[in-house]
Amino acid sequence: MKMAFSLLELIFAIVVIGIISSFALPKYLDTRNQAMASTIQRDVVTAISSIQTYYLINRKIDNIGDALTLNTQYWHTEKMKTIFDENSKDCVILEITDEKIQIIVNEEAGSVCEELVKRGITTQDIDLI
Repeated sequence: MKMAFSLLELIFAIVVIGIISSFALPKYLDTRNQAMASTIQRDVVTAISSIQTYYLINRKIDNIGDALTLNTQYWHTEKMKTIFDENSKDCVILEITDEKIQIIVNEEAGSVCEELVKRGITTQDIDLI
């Protein structure tokens, strides 16, 4: 009666696990990037709506943080702009300038930014009113 695996059986199991992981890992990373892009896309749409609503009610915006509540894990806010970084590069910038919301998307910041551009989030200006 045999109580352990042979060396051949162990090598075969390692090879099978390696083959499975070579297919699964890239798919997992792609799914993660798509999920992050979906979250950031939703944040951008919500931010635009929130900024426009705040401006309609108050007729001014002194600080973008007054109009927005975004996840600080992904976004950091300065006086009149909020930024999403990917790979320590500015990926999406929402900035209020001259009664406009300026959206700047840097497609070269990483794969999440590339996915955002594919989804239609591009550099553009949107009126506050």
